Order: sequence, then C-alpha cells, then structure tokens
Amino acid sequence: MIEPPKILTETPATPYPSQVSIDALSDVLRVVRLSGAVLFRCEFSLPWAVITPGPAELPRLLLPGAKQLMLFHLVAEGRCWIGLEGHEPLQLETGDIVVFPYGDAHVISSDPALEPVPLTNLLGAAMQRQGMPVCVAGGGGEETRFVCGFLHCDELLFNPLCKALPPLIHARTEGEPAMSFLAATVRYTISEAGAAQPGNTCLLSRLSELMFIAVLRRHIAGLPPGTIGWMAALNDPMVGRVLQFMHANPAHPWTVDSLARQCGTSRSLLAARFKALLGQPPMRYLACWRLQLAAEMLRDGAHGMAAIAARAGYDSEPAFNRAFKRYAGEPPAAWRAKALARIADLHPGK
Repeated sequence: MIEPPKILTETPATPYPSQVSIDALSDVLRVVRLSGAVLFRCEFSLPWAVITPGPAELPRLLLPGAKQLMLFHLVAEGRCWIGLEGHEPLQLETGDIVVFPYGDAHVISSDPALEPVPLTNLLGAAMQRQGMPVCVAGGGGEETRFVCGFLHCDELLFNPLCKALPPLIHARTEGEPAMSFLAATVRYTISEAGAAQPGNTCLLSRLSELMFIAVLRRHIAGLPPGTIGWMAALNDPMVGRVLQFMHANPAHPWTVDSLARQCGTSRSLLAARFKALLGQPPMRYLACWRLQLAAEMLRDGAHGMAAIAARAGYDSEPAFNRAFKRYAGEPPAAWRAKALARIADLHPGK
C-alpha cells in the first residue's frame, strides 16, 4: 500500500470556521457517489436455496466495468435465512433489509440445511423477460418475495466509509411507526418494484440510495461503546467534531494544535484519541482526504491541474504532481485519463 504524503505547502491561512456547516458522513457520501439500481425481483417457494455470485463475478454479471458493487435484499413478503461464511445464520422477516457492502457471496434459503443452486442460473432466464427481471424458483410451497438490487460505489483512492463497513448490515422495519423514514422507504420501494410506471427505474434507483443511507445511519447510531473505526469516530464527542471541522473546511491550514483548540482539548489527548479510533494521525487523515478531493476534481474533468493543486493545499503544480504520484502510483494526468475512460465504459451515453 502506498503511503500517503504529508501536505508539503499550504494555501494562505483562512479564518477558522465559525461553525461546522457539514457533517463528515454527508461529505464522504457526496464524494463516494453511490448510484443505485434495483435490478430484479425474486419469488421463491418452499423449499428453496440459492447462492449469489462472489465479489469478483458480481460486477461482471450486473455492471461490467464496475470495481465494486454493494448488494442488498429487501424482504417484501415471507421469511428466509441468510448464510455468510464466518457468521451465524441470520433469519429475515418481512420488511427486513440486509446489505452486503463488499458483495460477498452468500446463501439465501428457506432452510440453512438445503443445498443451494447458483443465482446466476436463475438470472440468465429472468433477464430475457420484458420489464424488471423476476427470478422464480422452489418447490411450490409458501412463497417468499424479495426486491434485490445493487449500489455502485465509485472507485476511490481513500474511502474511509466503504473500508469501515462490516461485511453484512441488517436492519429491521417491521413494527416501526408509519412515519419512520426507513420503514416508509421500504414500503415505497416494495410498491414501486411491483409497478410498471413512467420513471420507475429512476425512482427505484433513488429509493435504493436513500434506503442505504438510512440503514447506514441506523448502523452508526447502534454501534456499541468501545467500537473503533471511522464510523465509531463519528460518534466520538472529540474525534467526531475534529472530523467535522476537517470536512467542513479541508483547505484550511489545520494543525493538531489548532484542531485541539477548536475542541477545547489538549494536543496530546486529541492525537492519541484520533489514532486509537482511526489508526492514523489527524494530519495523515487530512492529507489523504485532500488528495481524495483532488482525485474527485480530476475525475470530473472540469478543473485545470493548477486549480486542483491549489484546492488540494499545494502552492505549485509540480509539488502536487509529486505528492499525487506517491499516493496514487501515477501522475494526476495519467490517473485522470484512466478514470474518465472507466466512466465512459460504465456510462457510454454520457
């Protein structure tokens, strides 16, 4: 793994932000740029068991050219079991959502003891039908229905969110108040997946993104005390506030001392707490995030190299070029060309 560089030179000092105007999770989600698309429905009758493709095969099957897909299942009716290697079998009920952030292969079944068949076998036939694909399997007994889909995550150099997620996230909505955002999103998604109306595909895509964010927020809020990692850091009174300051004004010439003053704590206490939760010093995190923002501008293709260098905190283009190459393994111009080519492959109409 390439060690990220320290910021060599800084932009002219700007005033300290009077208030934190952005939260770190929103900032990272903005840069990650998840794109969702409900892909298919499943109608399985007892007895049944299927196994999904692994993370290497999944993008080739669903979105050729993508590096990583997050897979999710929403139980529209019935119940089932989820089996993931290294985890105890998990039972899902109507209204439950399960997200696989890394697209790991897993078994979905009416009984964990059953031998699964590859889901790819069912998808091949389903893809030939008009409208939303529907996978049908089983022995004709009680039926379980799913809405299944994926979220595409843009390839990033530094991705604190996606690297911090567990292999499986489970959320339950049955019995929640009708005004619960997550429960309402689940109901709308199930309803829309069974409809064939104008704008259906676009609406389902947006609903799946909203559903993921709602599941993610609930997961973060429910992390037990003592958890470490980026998501746990968001809940920490000290480190969470430091992350907010960094993400609200990344170009500011922050130092550990200035961040500590903003939080009313000592430099040593902040440095120790930050490293304990995130595994790296505050300035290393900031350096990585600044270069990630530079990569985002490179990928957008709308900014010149000198402007990107300045926004990333460098006072010269050569200094930025050297730092970016150490971080990404290639000069920014070459990285931009490859990124734009990947985008063209994924979205040929754009």
